[in-house]
Amino acid sequence: MKTKDRISQIIFIGFIITIILFICVLVNQWIEIKEVGKLDKQRQTSLESTENFDTRNEIEKSNIILDDENTIQNTRIHQTEENMLTTYKGYPVIAKLEIPKINLETYVISEYSNQALGVSVTKFYGSNPNEVGNFCIAGHNYVTKNMFHDLKKLDIGDTFTLIDSNLQEGMYKIYLVETVEPYETQCLSQKTDGRIEVTLITCTTDSSKRIIVKAVKI
Repeated sequence: MKTKDRISQIIFIGFIITIILFICVLVNQWIEIKEVGKLDKQRQTSLESTENFDTRNEIEKSNIILDDENTIQNTRIHQTEENMLTTYKGYPVIAKLEIPKINLETYVISEYSNQALGVSVTKFYGSNPNEVGNFCIAGHNYVTKNMFHDLKKLDIGDTFTLIDSNLQEGMYKIYLVETVEPYETQCLSQKTDGRIEVTLITCTTDSSKRIIVKAVKI
């Protein structure tokens, strides 16, 4: 009887531990979703305070020749539409992001919302992919194959590619990896001095801060 009682106790303790772990996962996801809401409010504030998009358009016009040269040298045209989807799980796609170092291939949804973030990474702010300006992509720190859980493993000098809706592929080199407070929105700035840049944004594991990865087209 003692042996049976001990086995029953072990099974009961294991069950309780499993329930606690499950609750912790749910709480962590709830916290991250709440933080996304805060980030969205900060995004709206940043939209009001950051430079006008007309400035970016002027930069595009003044650098159109340079951009054309970069396109010829650094952009590969994909010959088949099989390499790019126009929608992903019902959401419109604006680009495909491929980061070999962390084995990530994910579609970038064109419109930011809490619902879209639950499906894939999304355009958060800025210019369009492979255009002059700062194309900002936000994604959850979920442990799924198409999210930004492994973003923290990237280093300065690593490269990734971005395929836009015109099937043009641009290669980018990371020049900054940092962790910032939620209220720090400098990473959204469109002042790129005519460069084509991408900013990847996700939360830390505890959702208290933001992981920022910035890269420039090469």
